[in-house]
Amino acid sequence: MRNLLLLLFFCPLLAIGQQKTADEDQIKAVILKTFSAMKSVDSVALKSCFMSNAMLHISQVKPEGNTLREVPADKFIQNVMTRKPGDMDERVLSWGPILIDQEIATAWVPYEFYFNGKFTHKGVDVFIFVKSGNEFKIKTLLYNMHQ
Repeated sequence: MRNLLLLLFFCPLLAIGQQKTADEDQIKAVILKTFSAMKSVDSVALKSCFMSNAMLHISQVKPEGNTLREVPADKFIQNVMTRKPGDMDERVLSWGPILIDQEIATAWVPYEFYFNGKFTHKGVDVFIFVKSGNEFKIKTLLYNMHQ
């Protein structure tokens, strides 16, 4: 009887843990798909990673002070499409924390960026995801750039 009670107690916890792992894997896959689509200049794949009204926020520290630019994801995708395959190569340096609560999630991802095979900058991407149906999609991408 005691074993049955323990089993009933831990089964829901195991299911929650398995769902969190599946969601984390899905979030990582969306990030990697985004970077791959940038590199291959694949507008269909890139657009599928973002919600329709997604925004990018780019933070840069300059001598005159910190600047923050806001770019709609559609404009970002248009810019990527002006490149040649292989021009843009963003690489995950490590996986920071991925936090999930039901249909919302965040991911902290240190990265390096190469343009035409040459290192240009590094920084941190901070993704905010919203689950739409069964898929997490990027709602907001905030990133910084530094040497």
